[in-house]
Amino acid sequence: MKNKICIIGIMCMLLLASFAALPVTSSDPEIFSKNHVKNDTEENWYYLPSYPNYAPNGLPDFDEHQQDSWFTEDGIEEGWPLFCGAAALANVFWWFDSKHADQNGSPGDGNDTYPLVQDYNAPEPPNPGPYSDDHNFNNVNDNRTPFRRFRRNGEFIEQIAWYASRFLFFPLWWKLHPFKLMDTINVYLGAWRWLMDANLQKNYTVQLIFKPNFSTINTFVRNNCGVILVIIHCDPNIPIWKNWGHYTAVAGINSNGQIALSDSIRDEMNPSLDPAEHNNASIVSHDIWAVNFTSPYPLLSSWWLPDYTNYGVIVVATIIISEREQKIRHI
Repeated sequence: MKNKICIIGIMCMLLLASFAALPVTSSDPEIFSKNHVKNDTEENWYYLPSYPNYAPNGLPDFDEHQQDSWFTEDGIEEGWPLFCGAAALANVFWWFDSKHADQNGSPGDGNDTYPLVQDYNAPEPPNPGPYSDDHNFNNVNDNRTPFRRFRRNGEFIEQIAWYASRFLFFPLWWKLHPFKLMDTINVYLGAWRWLMDANLQKNYTVQLIFKPNFSTINTFVRNNCGVILVIIHCDPNIPIWKNWGHYTAVAGINSNGQIALSDSIRDEMNPSLDPAEHNNASIVSHDIWAVNFTSPYPLLSSWWLPDYTNYGVIVVATIIISEREQKIRHI
């Protein structure tokens, strides 16, 4: 037992050392899907494509503030599981599933032709109907089913939250580890396990890259890969390793230094009073942020989003999900 504890401790120290050493009621959804470009021309932008069944406005924008059981009594997101990471993965997996779905179909037709997203048996009636299937809106989440943390259960986001939390879980790590390192590894391993359980591990690759360059993100997005950013708040009054972290998926990118996010906690471009309405994947808010290449923490990040909060956020890592047959064309 002591040997196992030592091995785990050594692995944690090596991971931390390697990380530190790195040079580290809605409006028309169509309006908000590929628009509101700030101070630049449309041709410099690239958004992930749309699919009729069912990502009709590109990358979905699922919300993490849908259910009370996802939070503590104080209203703080549970350190375990990770619902921002789960929502970001859900956006990406749903988008890939939609790409391979029958494009003549629609949510509620009862058909599921691709195993990346399945029907998780949300309570009746299906929304929309008449049948239950993988692309029902309440298959993303249904508030009528309570979430239970210690076993796989619930609908799509809750299922992924279980996967994104089960590998390197120790009760105090969410408080002790810096820069969401262990959380990020959990999300990365959870993505792999999800693909394996769907028997799609030969169809996709999952990469974890620390301190990614903006050009790297630009290349992967323009090659239609799923890109999830790991961002850290930059409040100078708090040590950087104690600042909160977050996961968000990239819906589009501008080579000149802007990025559009499907963010589970922000709806800047298309505000909504009901977080559950984004479970209809046609309703998105692809929020656009300016990129600054003079990072306040250059050892951890080469670029940041200074306007995301009052103090901005740095991008410390990315999880890239790519189809194996996809040949990456470097920009």
